[in-house]
Amino acid sequence: MTGMFRSFRARIFWAILLVAAVAAGLSLWLTREWLEERQLDEARTGLLREARVAGELMLRGENDLAALTRVLDLPDLRLSLLDADGRVLAETGGVSPEGMDNHGDRPEVVQARSGGEGYSLRASGTLHRNFAYAARRLPDGRVLRLALPLDSVNLLIQKRLHVFAPMILLAVVLAVVLAAFISGAMRRSLGQMVDVVSAISRGRLQRRLRRLPGTEFAPLAEAVNRMADSIGEQVRIASDKTAQLESVLNTMSDGVLVLGPQGRIRRCNGAFARLFPQVTDMAGSPVIEVIPSPELQDAVDALLRSAQVARTASGSGDEDLDVPRSLRQVQLHLGGRAFSVLISLPVLADARLGAVLVFRDISDLMQLERIRSDFVANVSHELRTPLTAIQGYAETLLSMDSPEQAQHFAAIIYRHSCSLARMLEDLLVLARLEGQGGALELCPTECAATLEEAGSLCQSRLQERSLRLEGHLEELPLVLADDRLLTLVFRNLLENACRYAEEGTAIRVTGRVEGDDVVIRVVDDGATIPADDLPRIFERFYQVERHRGQNSTGLGLAICKHVIERHGGRIWAESPAEDGSTAIIFTLRRADAPRTPAQE
Repeated sequence: MTGMFRSFRARIFWAILLVAAVAAGLSLWLTREWLEERQLDEARTGLLREARVAGELMLRGENDLAALTRVLDLPDLRLSLLDADGRVLAETGGVSPEGMDNHGDRPEVVQARSGGEGYSLRASGTLHRNFAYAARRLPDGRVLRLALPLDSVNLLIQKRLHVFAPMILLAVVLAVVLAAFISGAMRRSLGQMVDVVSAISRGRLQRRLRRLPGTEFAPLAEAVNRMADSIGEQVRIASDKTAQLESVLNTMSDGVLVLGPQGRIRRCNGAFARLFPQVTDMAGSPVIEVIPSPELQDAVDALLRSAQVARTASGSGDEDLDVPRSLRQVQLHLGGRAFSVLISLPVLADARLGAVLVFRDISDLMQLERIRSDFVANVSHELRTPLTAIQGYAETLLSMDSPEQAQHFAAIIYRHSCSLARMLEDLLVLARLEGQGGALELCPTECAATLEEAGSLCQSRLQERSLRLEGHLEELPLVLADDRLLTLVFRNLLENACRYAEEGTAIRVTGRVEGDDVVIRVVDDGATIPADDLPRIFERFYQVERHRGQNSTGLGLAICKHVIERHGGRIWAESPAEDGSTAIIFTLRRADAPRTPAQE
C-alpha cells in the first residue's frame, strides 16, 4: 500500500482524487441538506396555506373533513378537528377519534391556540411516522390540524438528488482525468529534469534545464544549471591540468613510471614504453616484474616505508615530507644499456600517492665519458711524444760538439715539430668545422676532379712508398658538395691509406650510384683493423694500438666523419672487406636528387 504513494506522480494523483472525492461527498451532503431545508420550508408554507384555505371553507359550512381533503388535493394529507380542550372530534384516514389521545399539548395546537396558527415537525405518536403538522384556530375555539407525512418530502428530495448525483459524479470523473493529466504532465516535466541531471552526471555538461513543471521549480533549475556550470568549469580545469601533465609526460625524453602507495605500477609515459618496448600490460604489477632489478625494488620499498613512517609520525597526514629524504637514485645496467633512475616521493604526504620513477638512458653519456677519458689520454700521449722527443733531442743537441750529430738530432727535432704542427693544423680544421653552425655552400661537384686534386697533394707520399692511385670516378654523376671540403676528405683518406698500405700496392677509389646517393670506396691492401676497433676509428686521436707510431695525428678520420655528416652523408669502415682489404666508404647526395634537411 505504501508503494502506491512513493512516486511523486501517484501522490499528486491520489491527492487530487481524494480532494475530488471529499468535495463530491460534501457537495452531496450539502445539497441534501439544502434540498431538505428547502422542501421542508415549502412544506410548511404549503401546509399553513392549506390550513387557512380549509379554515375558510369550514367557516362557509363545509364540515366534512373527507371532502376538505379532496378539495385540498394533497397526497396522504390527514385532517383532524379538535375542540377547545384538545380532544379529537374528527379524523380522516379511517382512524376512530374515540381511542385517540388528547392533542391539546401538541406543539402546533399550542401555537394555534395562542397565535392563531401553529407548525411543527415530529413523529406521530399514533402512526409512528414523521409528519409535518399545521394547525389553525377557528373562530369558535376549535382547532383544525393538517398532517402531511414527510415520506413524500423525502421522496422529492431523493428525486432531486438523483438529478444532482450524476453531475457530481461527472465532476469526480473529470477530476480524476484532470488528476491523471496533471500528474502525467508533472511526471513528464520531472522526467525531463531527471534526464538533464542524469546527462550532466554522465558528463554531458552542455545540457541545461529549460522547461520546468512550474515556477516553483525555478530555484532548483537555477541551482542545477549553476552546478553544471561549476562542474563544467572544474572539469575543464582538471582536463587542462591533465592535458598539461600528459603533454609534459609524453614530451619528456626520460621514461616515467608512476607507482601507487603499495608500490604497484599505475601508469607510464611514452618514453618509458620506448625504452622498454618488451614490457606490456604492466598496470598493477610490482616494479621488479617490469624491471628485473632487486636493487631498484629495494630502493622503492625503502622509500615507500619511509613515507609511511613520516605519515604515521605526522598524525594528520597533511605534513610536508622532508624532501632530501624523499629522493633516491639508483644506477642500473640492463641489456647492455645504462640507466640512472631517480625515485621521488610527492612533497605533500598523501596516502593515495606512491612514488615516481624517472629513467634516464645514460648509455650514450657513459660512452661519451669514456671517449672523453680516452681523448684526454690520447691527446696527452700524442702531444707528449713529440714534445718529449723535441725536449730530449734539444738537450742532447746543446751538449754536442760534432756538427754531423747535431744535424742528425736537428732533423729529428724538425720531424717531430712538423708532426706537432700537423696535429695542431688538424685540430684547427676540426674546430673550424665544428664552429660553422650554418649550412654549407653546396654546389654540383665532380668527384674525379676533387680526387685528382687530392692525389696531387699526396703525390710525394705515394712516391715514397711506391703506391699507385687508381681512380675510377669518371662515370659518376655530379654530387652536392663543398669542393674544398671534399678535397680535404679525399686527401685525409689517401694519406691514411698511404700510411698503412703495403709498399708497391695500389690504392683503389671506386664509386657507384645507389638511388639518390653516390657511394665511394677508398680501398688499400694494408693490415686489417680489428673488429673491436672498427666502431671507434672515427673518434679523435683514436688509433689502433698496432698502428701507433705511423706518424699519424689520429684526427684525419674524425675530420672526414665530420665533413661527410655535414654533407648529410654517412661514413664507415669495412675490414676485412670482400677481397681481404680495408675499405673506407662514404656517401654523398647526387646533385640532381632532392636535397636532405642537412643540405638545405
